[in-house]
Amino acid sequence: MNKVQKQFLVSLFPEVRFSEILANHCTFRIGGPADAFIEIKKLDARSRKNLTSLFKFLNKSNIPFFVLGGGSNVLFNDKGFRGVVVKITANEISIKSDQQNWLEASSGVNLQFLTKQANEKGFQNLLQFAGIPGTLGGAVRGNAGANGIEIKDVLVSAKILNTKTGAIKTFTNKQLKFTYRNSYIKKNPHLIVLSAKLKLQKFSKKEAEEKSELIAKLSNRRKETQPWGLSAGSFFKNPNPSNHPTLTPDQFKAGYLIDQCGLKGTRIDGAIISEKHANFFQNLNDPLNPATQKDILALATKARKAVYKKFKIRLEEEVQIVPHSPKSPKKFKK
Repeated sequence: MNKVQKQFLVSLFPEVRFSEILANHCTFRIGGPADAFIEIKKLDARSRKNLTSLFKFLNKSNIPFFVLGGGSNVLFNDKGFRGVVVKITANEISIKSDQQNWLEASSGVNLQFLTKQANEKGFQNLLQFAGIPGTLGGAVRGNAGANGIEIKDVLVSAKILNTKTGAIKTFTNKQLKFTYRNSYIKKNPHLIVLSAKLKLQKFSKKEAEEKSELIAKLSNRRKETQPWGLSAGSFFKNPNPSNHPTLTPDQFKAGYLIDQCGLKGTRIDGAIISEKHANFFQNLNDPLNPATQKDILALATKARKAVYKKFKIRLEEEVQIVPHSPKSPKKFKK
């Protein structure tokens, strides 16, 4: 990135940081420097206008960009990212009651914070999302889910920025074409979630108590079955049951399949397949042998090959793998 390009970025976002280490912005704690790093703390009219100008500039200059949420489902390259990383941390929340109860929040809102805010207002139907790391924007993009509920089950609509055209459009739930851990947005990376509107529901006292008991049990189960440490949660998606009619419900789990291949505890340099949950790949955080993207991907390849050999099932990554240099930038002409 040349001097003119950097100056243009500064003119739009004075707080832009150059050579920012990406390991500091993801739960894997892996990743080198980004050429430029811009944090969006508000999504007001001015910020949205600047975002539109930013993407117009990046597209014209052929400079790669990557939009980052909470960093809980991403694996960066050790050499960093040759382009601009845009991290959305805007966390405005608005809860309203009219004929229907609903919540609207910026895409940078942490899911656990969002569920807590809704619960404090007496709306308990989002509690099952409390254990999911990351932000609302990332959850909408990947149709995040846990404990028998997915974002598609509560989402009314989302405001989406098209980075190619600069247009901001409201998409309905149906238009987002949600499937398991996927959506229309995820299939079209030039689309970015700015905010989302969710349905809220109040429960009776008895229902609320039952829900709280269920969430507590699920939370304790997660603590017992999921490891602590540096990871991105589940690395692979669970297989689609309809594609494998001979398997039992337990066998639809990627962790179970990897475990059956005897890979728990498998280590490659600074990375390991968890002894506790085989679908968790962890950075051991060893200062003498730090984990790299290459280590994690080597474990993933090993697991994928073993599962296919034993079960004839192809595992698909849930974690987003970010390359070092998606494409070569052209010289910017102002």
